[in-house]
Amino acid sequence: MNITTLLKRAENGTVLESTFKIQQRGSTLGTEIYAGFITFLAMSYILAVNPAILGGIEGMDKGAIFSATAIAAAFATLVMGLFGNYPVMLAPGMSMNGFFKGMLLSGSVALVWHEALFGIFLSGLIYVAFSLTQVRKTMIEAIPEDLKLSITVSLGFFISFLGLKNAGIVVDNPFVLVGMGDITQPQVAIAMISLLVALACMVRNIKLATFIAFLVSLLLSLTSDALLGTQFAPLPEQWMAAPPSLAPSFGQIFNFDSFSADKLLDLMFIVIIFFIIDFFDGLSTIVGVGRDAGIIDKDGKVPNARSALMADAGGTVVGTVLGTTSITAYSESGIASSQGARTGLAAVVVAGLFLLSLFLYPVFSLFSTAIVAPAMIVVGIYMVGHLGKIQWEKPESRIAAFFTLIFTVLTFSPANGMAMGFISYAFTMVVSGRGRDVHPLIYALSVIFLAYLLML
Repeated sequence: MNITTLLKRAENGTVLESTFKIQQRGSTLGTEIYAGFITFLAMSYILAVNPAILGGIEGMDKGAIFSATAIAAAFATLVMGLFGNYPVMLAPGMSMNGFFKGMLLSGSVALVWHEALFGIFLSGLIYVAFSLTQVRKTMIEAIPEDLKLSITVSLGFFISFLGLKNAGIVVDNPFVLVGMGDITQPQVAIAMISLLVALACMVRNIKLATFIAFLVSLLLSLTSDALLGTQFAPLPEQWMAAPPSLAPSFGQIFNFDSFSADKLLDLMFIVIIFFIIDFFDGLSTIVGVGRDAGIIDKDGKVPNARSALMADAGGTVVGTVLGTTSITAYSESGIASSQGARTGLAAVVVAGLFLLSLFLYPVFSLFSTAIVAPAMIVVGIYMVGHLGKIQWEKPESRIAAFFTLIFTVLTFSPANGMAMGFISYAFTMVVSGRGRDVHPLIYALSVIFLAYLLML
């Protein structure tokens, strides 16, 4: 009996078909498994990037972050696959971890890492509550689409800027704030070459651009080590090992020993901003991939919407307890649908691979922030693609988008950018005599954001 026959029999099995509706949605078992494997390769860079980024924060352990990343991604993706039945994969968001690090290192908030993670934990609980009720519909309708797009684009610029800085392509300059790095330096040259290869993939519509940028950077770093004696990616003594302990991070969000009343406003701000970003980012990915896979029809109804959003929200709650930032649906999920995946079985495959990767920490620990920087830049480029969807002809949209983008980049804080975006939008609408068209939630958030800026 060959493998094709076995797959066909398994596909026709009542459990698989009743759970995933493989044949009903016009897919096959082999297609779902293959699409899941390819998508895991495309997003596996997060296992290297997340520890490399968050590990640069004082008090956060890279090994614990790696385990938290793999387990949280596996949990959320498994829930999405089994209960949402979408070929949508989840993991700690790239924009979230870069924002989290930049916020703590820039001093935008007076919180230490586990206190800030507690804020994300609370945002996850709110997300769970909203996902179980009709409040999610109110939230979706309350915030203008252009504000949502501006936030996404600003995070794209932020994560790209952080990647350029980590790669040494952009450096500090005492006269003009930033300047061009020395591209003759091996690591900078490697980042530039890796980035160009990734851009070529994007232009040729090759879906694995992010993974390829990551892979090329690694291979060139290993080559540089061999030929020039550098130590960009020293090979480990062993390739497999027991998963790193979660002890340094597990449950630390409930450590309130250093928390004080004067940190409450900072905590509240983190809750609000991470909730808004996570909620709309996850929803847009689920809808986008669902449409591409043919799960969501022309009437726009989202089947199993509650279960799909719960996977996203529940993943964030579990992830923060383990010791990592917000879990969100990955745009790389589009690779699965483009490869023919139509069910949650592809997500279950990815969840299984994330669990297997727990034993490959020696491999993923090779990677520094410089090596993963090209992948960060590519992710940013994808996010900036939403820039053209903003209605620039509308004064309120143009002003709010400008303030969101410019303050995010120039103050190196997406929090500041988001605050200025909401405040300027509300102000512009009131001045133009259309204040009644603004949802009360926007005014409430603007007041909170204004209080935040006054406290800085």
